[in-house]
Amino acid sequence: MSVRLKKIILSCLAVSVFAGAFSGCGTSAGSDEEELPEVTGTQTEETVYYKADDVFSLNCNKEYSFNPFTTTNAANIICTQAMYDTLFSVDDTFTAIPNLITSYKSDDGKCWYFYVDTTVKFWDGSTLTATDASYSIQRAMHSPQFSARFKCVFGVSAMDESLFIVNLNYPDMQFPALLDIPVIKNGTIEDYAPMGTGPYQPDEEFTKLTAFADYRHYNSLPVDTIYLKEVKETEDIITAFENSEIDLVTNDPTGVYSLGYGSANEIRYCPTTNMHYLGFKSSSRFFSNPLVRKAMTYVVDREHIVTDYLNGAASAAALPMNPTCTLYNDAYSDIVSYSVKKSETAFDEAEVQDYDDDGKREQMITGIPVEIEINFIVCSDSPAKVQAAQSIADNLTNLGITVNLRQLSWTEYTAALAAGDFDMYYAEIKLTNDFSLRNLLFEGGSLNYGLFSDSVLEQYVNDYMACGEEGRQKTADMMFKYITDTAPIVPICFEKSQVITHRGVVSGMKPTKDNVFNGIEDWEINTD
Repeated sequence: MSVRLKKIILSCLAVSVFAGAFSGCGTSAGSDEEELPEVTGTQTEETVYYKADDVFSLNCNKEYSFNPFTTTNAANIICTQAMYDTLFSVDDTFTAIPNLITSYKSDDGKCWYFYVDTTVKFWDGSTLTATDASYSIQRAMHSPQFSARFKCVFGVSAMDESLFIVNLNYPDMQFPALLDIPVIKNGTIEDYAPMGTGPYQPDEEFTKLTAFADYRHYNSLPVDTIYLKEVKETEDIITAFENSEIDLVTNDPTGVYSLGYGSANEIRYCPTTNMHYLGFKSSSRFFSNPLVRKAMTYVVDREHIVTDYLNGAASAAALPMNPTCTLYNDAYSDIVSYSVKKSETAFDEAEVQDYDDDGKREQMITGIPVEIEINFIVCSDSPAKVQAAQSIADNLTNLGITVNLRQLSWTEYTAALAAGDFDMYYAEIKLTNDFSLRNLLFEGGSLNYGLFSDSVLEQYVNDYMACGEEGRQKTADMMFKYITDTAPIVPICFEKSQVITHRGVVSGMKPTKDNVFNGIEDWEINTD
């Protein structure tokens, strides 16, 4: 193999990758966004120090497995991303790109046919089959890391050596975007490190990962060996990175467990599906009026929140889709973006006005002006979310609307959501790669805390999910318009995650939210 340069490793910070599909305070793993910039600058003596060990190393914790479907250790999950190849990869627009699949099709979005590349080999020399692929999906359906995305799957089965079929509970023409999952050999789910097909395979002691000679991009891999350094405590991880004992870390800059690293580093931001948004109680006296909810989209100063409270580690979004997606309509987003004038007009049209000239707006109910006090909750565990919520409350106050912002602990916050003890809440949700809103907006959805029931909305969402490439933009725009007009939620932004390396060490990285090593064959590593 022609090794370009020696490689550095990644280590994972001590954050929980499994905050679940929904987290009002926590974070979720992140991935792609705009073309990830390479930070340039004059190399300093500190940079040379960072390269001193001349090897590329990742953090790990051997008390946990290296099984991509069962391990719950964040550092080991990063290691598995270098070990296991995936059925598909997802680029920075959240578009599915086949890896181990040669072709695929679906006529109705419910029944999918996938053909695997049977020339691909496992580390033991056996060849990949459809049985291995279907087995991996079945394991992912029960995995803490992947199960949430596969609630749409009714069943999966291999038909022969190359073909497997997946049946869904409802049409989803973007289902392949959910298949950026690792592939393991059939029957190996109980193994500490199941047999894989990826670029690097572990040694018996798990002290290193060695380039797999039958990997399809073997000749382009940047290093022969990735070393594993066991570091367990958060402070020790930071120290090990500063001392170049480990060479790559990830970070959630907006999360509770955000870690601080020195300035002489290279930071790449990855767009994620983690959406911050405002939710409303459908039976709230104030927010039961859709015109009032629509007015809220103009109240939220998204750019201010992203810049000043999230430190740029997010992308402002007025629509429930990451702005990097090709279907995101910038022109429409601009129409419903922050505006004091538009918010004043919208509240006036909703008959929320100052009827008694006391400087406060009242809500007109059956011809009678009623005083307003919004019960607004936010999780206090996240200072950034508290600041963002406070800025929204301040904007409402400036418009003459009284807000009671309640900062609750995570336990109190989730209890309040479950009990409906709110008019409005600030939240975060980890959407799937197809940006399905069913669980959030459909009647009976587990995250539909506002208890909305709107068959027209559900039809717009279903039409979008069932639409093929032709006409998809139109159905997406119709869905966006209805959501912003009725506003069961008001999107705020989508988080970005960080991949951090020492300056000048790694170039060519294109990490995604589910794979730090995406496109590793294009990396160049310089640890000399």
